Amino acid sequence: MLFRGYIDESYNAKDQKLFALSCLIATGKDWFAFERSWKLHLDAVNNKLKREGRPRICRYHASDCSGRRKEFKGWTHEERDVFVLGLFGIFKRIPVHVVAFDVNLDELCEVFPEWAGDRLKTAYSILTRFVMHTIGEDFDKLSEGKARLHGDKITLFHDRTGSDGKYDPVILQAFNSEMADRDFPHKNYFTSITSLGWEDCIALQPADLIAFEMFKEAEAKIGARTRRRSFDALYNMEAFGIHKRSFRKEAMQNLRTYIEEREGGPSVDALVNSP
Repeated sequence: MLFRGYIDESYNAKDQKLFALSCLIATGKDWFAFERSWKLHLDAVNNKLKREGRPRICRYHASDCSGRRKEFKGWTHEERDVFVLGLFGIFKRIPVHVVAFDVNLDELCEVFPEWAGDRLKTAYSILTRFVMHTIGEDFDKLSEGKARLHGDKITLFHDRTGSDGKYDPVILQAFNSEMADRDFPHKNYFTSITSLGWEDCIALQPADLIAFEMFKEAEAKIGARTRRRSFDALYNMEAFGIHKRSFRKEAMQNLRTYIEEREGGPSVDALVNSP
């Protein structure tokens, strides 16, 4: 069976303290149904806005929608929430498996001070690798080993990193490094990874939604705030399958020890800068 996975990230560009990365995985058939439902929902909202003489939106963008900025400027809290709950309903109707990570970049740079110069580069590299490992583990577990036996394959796509694709090579390097690692047990699942722009791919919009919700959930934990109602509404859906993890300081320290002690393994710096 052929699967496609769509990856997006979320972080605060000002303080770069937290970073979240999500990957949504489904078959081509389910993605066709998902994208169709997503587009129909956006079209219905735009038809309503047009009737009211208001500017239409070209896509769902998580941070803009949440803050009612840019294309969502002038929206009420109520109509924003109704719009987003409609998107959540698509996750409920159509099966999509989600793998998502968040990381505290202050902690990461404390454990790996040599990576502090470009913490976003570090986040993209590390979490891309973790996502690949988790997808492989989930495929093995959820299929009880049958996915490997049947030759199931996953093609990955990620949202272009910024207007200039600055970190696209970092993601590609992380993917290629894992595929070249003889000790990576899940390489047979993966085919390739490609950068896309949201303009050409509706599926990146739900990936953006999940990454943003993961980011806000991590932010709430650090601030000891109550979990967002939107995250509860999504996470508690019986049909919504999500494997979420937080890369915390203890795990970072274990990773550093593993890298330094692994005989013949890569150096700490090579993990991020591998060719």
